[in-house]
Amino acid sequence: MSKKITFLVLFLLFGSTFQMLLAQPYSNGGLSTGSTSNSAVAAPSGFTWSECQNSTGNTTESNTNAGYSGNYNTANTTSFQLADDFIVPTGEQWNVTGFDFYCYQTGYAGTTPPIDALRVQLWNGDPSSGTATSVAGNMTTNVYSAADSGDGLMYRIFNSAVPTPGTATGTTRKIWRVRANLTTTLPAGTYWVVYQAHATNDGSLFFPPVTISGSRGLAGWNSKQNNVPSSTWTSLIDAGNPATAPDFPQDMPFNIQYTVTLANEDFNLSNVKLFPNPTNDSFSLAMDDVLLSKIKNIEIFSFQGQKVKTFSVQENYSIKELSSGIYFAKLIGEDDNELQNIRIIKE
Repeated sequence: MSKKITFLVLFLLFGSTFQMLLAQPYSNGGLSTGSTSNSAVAAPSGFTWSECQNSTGNTTESNTNAGYSGNYNTANTTSFQLADDFIVPTGEQWNVTGFDFYCYQTGYAGTTPPIDALRVQLWNGDPSSGTATSVAGNMTTNVYSAADSGDGLMYRIFNSAVPTPGTATGTTRKIWRVRANLTTTLPAGTYWVVYQAHATNDGSLFFPPVTISGSRGLAGWNSKQNNVPSSTWTSLIDAGNPATAPDFPQDMPFNIQYTVTLANEDFNLSNVKLFPNPTNDSFSLAMDDVLLSKIKNIEIFSFQGQKVKTFSVQENYSIKELSSGIYFAKLIGEDDNELQNIRIIKE
């Protein structure tokens, strides 16, 4: 049986390596919560809401932070940097060409993104640790690509129903997708991306955190913010509404534009590709023939550990009927042992 490959992935053979071209970028998480708010208000045509969430079943507490500061002004009296991590898997080399970030400026009514500069720097570890080193980019060079940026087709809103009576929906916080052109090659490892932007009016900019319907935040989320004038790094949390609500860690959404080089001898059991991820309705898997021959079925589990679907091995796996949230695809072997466990974000 051959590898499971759909039109989203193209393998080109170059000597002893595979060059895999991905039609989908890496995504660190989504923002859209759908075209209807928690209070049943429809978003404007062609747009969706990005609504601060309450945990499923909790009707008294919600997230309260629409976005985090990630801007600097000309005088550098205000300067905030945001940071989050990502992993280049074992056996891979990423040939990076750019990053997409998401921001808004409250009340901005322009037709193009409200920024004129982006600064991006990559580190081989937590930039606040004192031991990590920079591997690409810097916090002085403008790498903003206006031509590759545009409308994110979302409006950021506070929770419109929780806690009662909620906050009215509105369109004063249009989310923009902004591209940073940064070319580098990254071997396998854990990296942190640090970024900040400059507003065209030298004012404030805000970057909304990853937003998943029915979840205030997930264990393992670990984004950070640096107040540059005081050199103070803090973990990003949402303190919740009301103030007595528990704090939840946050992650920041970004996309990475890249191709990945796989050593021929490394494309084996440790390399399983699930794409697209996040997904709206279905996903596919690319894997080594050896692993493929050992799989009996694919089981989908909810974040709470409940099995919600079981598939035989096939080209495409539909999860359209599942609610938005975090799931896990478990590859089950012929002797019922778990061979792989891959996280899926269902938007």
